[in-house]
Amino acid sequence: MIVPKHRILQLFAITYAPGKDAASRYSEVAVMLGIDAETVATIVAESMGDL
Repeated sequence: MIVPKHRILQLFAITYAPGKDAASRYSEVAVMLGIDAETVATIVAESMGDL
């Protein structure tokens, strides 16, 4: 499935909650969009300049 990067980043921002770790947020976004959590982590890292 092709998912726009901005959609992944939007959902990642929406899933923020104090004390919630990034890995669980990656998984939550992945389930919502039907994609791999690793892909979500990579897109988020790229957008933050971590890669």
